[in-house]
Amino acid sequence: MSDHARIRMPNSRSVRTGGSLAAMAMALVATPALADSSDAPDAGELLGKAGLEISVQRAADSGSYWSATSGKPVRAPRTVTVSPEPEVLIANPGTPTTARDPVNVTGVAQMIVDNGGGSVGLCTGTLVNPRMVIFAAHCVNSRAEGAYGAASGGTPIAFGFETSTRANAPGQEDELITWLFGRPDGSGRHQTNVARSFYNVNYVNYNPLSLDPNSATFLIADVATASLDTPAANIPTWALLFSQLPAKPIDPATGTGYHVALAGYGGNGTGTSGTFSIDFRRRIAENTLGALASLDEFENFLFGGPPSTSNPQNLYWIDFDDPLRGQPGASPYDFNAWRDNAVPNEGSTAGGDSGGPLILDREFAKQVIIGVLSGGYTRFFGGQPANGYGTTKFYQPLYLYWDYIVANNPYHYVGSVAGSRNWEDPTHWVTQLDPAYQIIVNGQLVNGLPTNPGAGNTEQPGFGQACFEQGSFSECLDIASGTVITGNGNPTSGTEGVGNDAGQAIIDGVELVADGTQNVGGSASQQATGPAEAAPALPAPTLANGLPGATNFVPNNYDGDRVNRIAPRYFDVTLGAAGTTTLNSTVVIDRFSMANAGATLDIRAGSSLTSLISVTQMTGTMQVNGALTTPGDYMMLSGGLNGTGTITTPFFTSLAGTISPGTSGNAGNLGTLTFRGNTIFASGTAYRVDIGANGVSDRIVVQANGATGGQANVGGQLFFYVIGGATPRAGDTYTILTAENGVTGTFAAPAAISAILTPTLVYRTNAVDVRLAVGSYSSVVDNRSAVQTSYAQLMDGNRAGSYGALADLYGPLDMQSTGGIRSFFEAAAPRTETLRGVTGLTATGTTDRFFRQRLHSIQPGEASGVLAVNGNPLPLAAQGSFARASAPVDAGLGFVDEGQTAAQLSEDTSGYLVGGYLNGSSVPMPAAASGGRDTFDGWFVALGFEQAVSDNATVGFGLSYTHVDGTTGGAPQQAGSRLAQGTLYGAVATPGGVRMDLRVSAGLLNTRSERTVTLVSTPYTLNLKDDSFAFATEFGVGFDLAKGGNFAVVPRVSLRYESIGFDYARETGGPIALVIDRDTYEAFEFRGGLSIAGKGGKVRPYLEANYVHDFTDRAATFGAGFVGGTAVAPFALAGSDKNWGEVMGGLTFNLGTNLDFSVEADTTVFRSDFRNQSYRGRLTIQF
Repeated sequence: MSDHARIRMPNSRSVRTGGSLAAMAMALVATPALADSSDAPDAGELLGKAGLEISVQRAADSGSYWSATSGKPVRAPRTVTVSPEPEVLIANPGTPTTARDPVNVTGVAQMIVDNGGGSVGLCTGTLVNPRMVIFAAHCVNSRAEGAYGAASGGTPIAFGFETSTRANAPGQEDELITWLFGRPDGSGRHQTNVARSFYNVNYVNYNPLSLDPNSATFLIADVATASLDTPAANIPTWALLFSQLPAKPIDPATGTGYHVALAGYGGNGTGTSGTFSIDFRRRIAENTLGALASLDEFENFLFGGPPSTSNPQNLYWIDFDDPLRGQPGASPYDFNAWRDNAVPNEGSTAGGDSGGPLILDREFAKQVIIGVLSGGYTRFFGGQPANGYGTTKFYQPLYLYWDYIVANNPYHYVGSVAGSRNWEDPTHWVTQLDPAYQIIVNGQLVNGLPTNPGAGNTEQPGFGQACFEQGSFSECLDIASGTVITGNGNPTSGTEGVGNDAGQAIIDGVELVADGTQNVGGSASQQATGPAEAAPALPAPTLANGLPGATNFVPNNYDGDRVNRIAPRYFDVTLGAAGTTTLNSTVVIDRFSMANAGATLDIRAGSSLTSLISVTQMTGTMQVNGALTTPGDYMMLSGGLNGTGTITTPFFTSLAGTISPGTSGNAGNLGTLTFRGNTIFASGTAYRVDIGANGVSDRIVVQANGATGGQANVGGQLFFYVIGGATPRAGDTYTILTAENGVTGTFAAPAAISAILTPTLVYRTNAVDVRLAVGSYSSVVDNRSAVQTSYAQLMDGNRAGSYGALADLYGPLDMQSTGGIRSFFEAAAPRTETLRGVTGLTATGTTDRFFRQRLHSIQPGEASGVLAVNGNPLPLAAQGSFARASAPVDAGLGFVDEGQTAAQLSEDTSGYLVGGYLNGSSVPMPAAASGGRDTFDGWFVALGFEQAVSDNATVGFGLSYTHVDGTTGGAPQQAGSRLAQGTLYGAVATPGGVRMDLRVSAGLLNTRSERTVTLVSTPYTLNLKDDSFAFATEFGVGFDLAKGGNFAVVPRVSLRYESIGFDYARETGGPIALVIDRDTYEAFEFRGGLSIAGKGGKVRPYLEANYVHDFTDRAATFGAGFVGGTAVAPFALAGSDKNWGEVMGGLTFNLGTNLDFSVEADTTVFRSDFRNQSYRGRLTIQF
């Protein structure tokens, strides 16, 4: 910065404006500055003398200062040069090179104004959020606010954020030259260059109070904000402190106790060299905050004379302390203007640093900006190096103008309110607190705002000590108390016109706003005297004043209108409340986030959302059926993503998200979700794929976005869901992802979609396919269950050759879980087969028992000539069989006589007509889940005639029909038998008492079954009918041990053979129908027993007991296979006892000459496969 002639004007200030930074455009074009090049021309050669200087002079009336030439205190005028555009200088032994900022992009930027004609204005600014830079008003207040903005025809202004705004290395682009003059093809002039962190400004605000005459454009309210035309997405941002720093005890070495950092792009140099030319590099330094004091307080103390009251506003101050002060070689100009000692990297500022940040860097965990650089005193003495040791600089405290800064912040953090509304509904949105806003509560930083407006240009409490120290002379003013401290440490009353702080209010218990929603109590007290004054309240929040809590707006970016002074608005939107936000229009915002698990953004088809910075989904649900676009990245931490729209982003990265294409994201909703760019699915990602028929499924399509993108890096888990009504088959193939420029990575092996079907992945160069591989049923069933094992053999054995014929079975069953398959097989067990056989044996056994009893009741050689009618068979038969399928269990096998009629026959012939009822129970099919024994009941009728062929022999013939129906235990399934049979029998007795009998039966046995099986959700009723030939014969021999007595005691033995020709039987009615292959049933039984019967009298008892042994070993299984299949598997049959007993007894009562009444009962004992009892009554009338 050039020196200005010092003009002496007693008791007055004279303001003169120097020349702007002049530069020749040709010089810039011809000689670009190269990094670290010793041959590079300095900024003075390129741009001339930089900076805007204002000279302020005052004649002292009683002050003393140190004469650098005489070495003694003298009374003389003091000449002060105030530099509103300083730059960073560094204390020895540091150099301008060591002071360079080693970090390329920090959020501190160089401001450039293209004044035209080769002239540029240079300052420094700091990025607060992606759109707003805060800097000094005097950098731009030479023009109207609406004059700036090249895109709309205004004065070009931009901010470059790299540590050097010129080319950083040979061959690199010189972003400053590009912005000023454009590239050879004309592009780039006055345009944002994101690649080089160089951003154009479209709107400028500066505090109008900076134009107050007392401000001299920079002394008061020297605060400005600029809006960037493109969001600075990847540039670090800085927090702003909107609280006044509390005073600490002043220490001679550490002063106020606050360590600060400085940064700027201005001229450079050292404390002894003074200022060198600007080289467009950012430098950093450190210092100690000297004071919070007004310009009036400092000048009144230092210069004396009548007290000035024109600039009461507080400023943050620093001074440039010589590390050698008080030692040989120290600068004679350092009088310790603000009481503290030099820190290791002590530095100050100079021209080009204006607007730069004053950073409080060690007080809190977070660094905060407390002020922006306005100006300072370039020199106090003739011959003093400009901005060298002994000079002071001042910053505008942000807390004084926090409300102005907030109101002129174009970047709005907004959130949704709870509930479901359209994006276009103004009541759906509320402004939130900018995270850059910080206040002090209980000594800690809190994100919040004060609850009172900024104090602005008013007298406020301060702290620090302004000093003049040279040699043994020392005089300091304590700003907080207003007292002057002399060299011996004794305070004196204020002199040299220094005012005091009387009348200042004590501020205690100030309410502070944290996060825009909560009042936080705190204290920021300053000792003062005088009554407290009520501070004005804040206005109601609006979008215009920037206070959190405002509503009645719709977030949609607006670039503003500089000419008509309509401010731009940019939005950082967070869905942080539960509810669905539905977008039905085209919206552009700066940044979008989701932060509530219950939040959903529904981008309808035909609508679009563009987020210029990025999309961050921390949780919640994103439903994209329209278009979602961001030039930045889409980061999905968790939550859900679905839809059938298009997402355009350089990189979509899912850490632990769930992705489900389809309009709703619900299972069963098929769709294709398209990404234009690259996708990365981390290991925590879940991709839910709905599948239907072969080839029909959800799909993710990754396309190139122009010349880039189109690559998919896959990982995470796959989950498959079958849509309703679909039945995927083994071998079906689906393409679930395509990528135009290739697929890398692999998904984790997917889990089976059922117990049988497992997706297998096939990776192609540009796609991922899924093929359904089939497992075995044998590996799924419980091998302890014979039923499950048999069905598994059928399913596995038929798949290769009979899949097509059995597709209606495999399709739904292949999709079931292990538990579902096991339960189905148990429920589908052919329990009726055991019961069907039992009812058949019951039918043959019933007629067998009747004719055996009939043989025992006749005397060989006799025929009564009477037709006996036992029971009432015709009405009994009319009841039907299945109507009694639920008759009581274990009631017994019996005959019930319900009356008698008789007709006269020839004397050697007798006849009978019999009817009866039977019931019983049996062991169910083994190895199948059962609810108890099978039960059955039924009825029978028989008609026969007997003829005495000799005095000791009788023969007979009978026809019988037996009807039996049963129900399986547990799951009710029905089976029954119908037996039509003829029986020929006869008995002969010898005079010696030997009795022999023979019986032969043959007939047609019709068996049937009906069972209902539910396959998944479809019930099928399966029916079976089969006809078999039934044959039985028995030969017995007995001997009457008491021949001629009142009782007949007859031991008897017999052999019985029975055969039922079971064979193939076929079920009908559904895909689970079976073909049954049963072996012929055969029995060969031995009976041995004793009967005792009375021969005369009114009451004739009868008792018989038999032991039965079955010699036959019967098959324990039957074979079965599916109708239409080829495989056969064994299924278990209930076992049969080989030994048991039979007991029968009764009484016959003679009621008259021609009338007898008999009651009889029989039962099996020691038998488990059948439990049979019968009860009969018989009434006989003879004519």
